[in-house]
Amino acid sequence: MKLHTGEKPFKCTWPTCHYSFLTASAMKDHYRTHTGEKSFLCDLCGFAGGTRHALTKHRRQHTGEKPFKCDECSFASTTQSHLTRHKRVHTGEKPYRCPWCDYRSNCAENIRKHILHTGKHEGVKMYNCPKCDYGTNVPVEFRNHLKEQHPDIENPDLAYLHAGKGSHCERSVI
Repeated sequence: MKLHTGEKPFKCTWPTCHYSFLTASAMKDHYRTHTGEKSFLCDLCGFAGGTRHALTKHRRQHTGEKPFKCDECSFASTTQSHLTRHKRVHTGEKPYRCPWCDYRSNCAENIRKHILHTGKHEGVKMYNCPKCDYGTNVPVEFRNHLKEQHPDIENPDLAYLHAGKGSHCERSVI
């Protein structure tokens, strides 16, 4: 019933985190992003994942298994998200848009490439610091800035992801 009501009763207990989840296991998986715990180990190469799902996904690299198949062509993928993105080739759906022009894409990564490499949006910074006026288009520079200049940010890797995706690679409402 919680799924239909939108209720998310399991709240992250990390200080300053306001995420809530439908299930206790989803909250536990999220909590590991704060602690950095990666207890799911690959017996073939030593990969360490934070969730059982991450390990399952990783193992497909070794097995070559591609369980997610397109019903319109021969495309197959190791992840559901790659199949979802691929299906947009058939439907023509382009849910991501550039916030500075009319460019649209079926993939958020293409928005980033458009902004950084077409030269149409000079001076735009993809990664903007939430604590100061620093901005850059290089993800590793942004992570390093957060770690060096703002050590009080709990998880700079997570902050980097939110800054890059949330600020410019947004889904359109159309």
